[in-house]
Amino acid sequence: MTSKYIALPKGVSEKAFDSAISEFRNVLGDTAVLTSATQLAPYTKTMMPVSDAEHTPSAALLATTVEQIQKIVAVCNQYKVPLWTISTGKNLGYGSAAPAQRGQVVLDLKRMNRILEVDKDLAYALVEPGVTYQQLYDYIKEHKLGLWLSMPAPSAIAG
Repeated sequence: MTSKYIALPKGVSEKAFDSAISEFRNVLGDTAVLTSATQLAPYTKTMMPVSDAEHTPSAALLATTVEQIQKIVAVCNQYKVPLWTISTGKNLGYGSAAPAQRGQVVLDLKRMNRILEVDKDLAYALVEPGVTYQQLYDYIKEHKLGLWLSMPAPSAIAG
């Protein structure tokens, strides 16, 4: 019997996963719940010498608010669906957006990319997880804050 999903979470039946996907769509809308092989391709590439198939997600969820994340976590808990969270999937240490194990659902936070606060005097920034170093650099430059930021542009601050 083949599944309509490219991977299922370990220990989760297709019926239970169907229910979880339905609830994810209620929370995020259809366009923010990715399940096709084409949609999930960016989440399967690893930077390590292992088979990409070992790291194929069952779905990717594109959240934009804390409230959505809270609801997603509740659905995952209800259906025992493992969750793998990324900010942009361009982490220098880990290297990609691929989940640690086949079948995990990727919670992609790249759409949460607002700079909430930058304090020049105390030299800190409060940012959402999808903010890249380039975005923060541009913000600092645009606002002439006189702070120094020296990091690679495409990476997210949170990884």
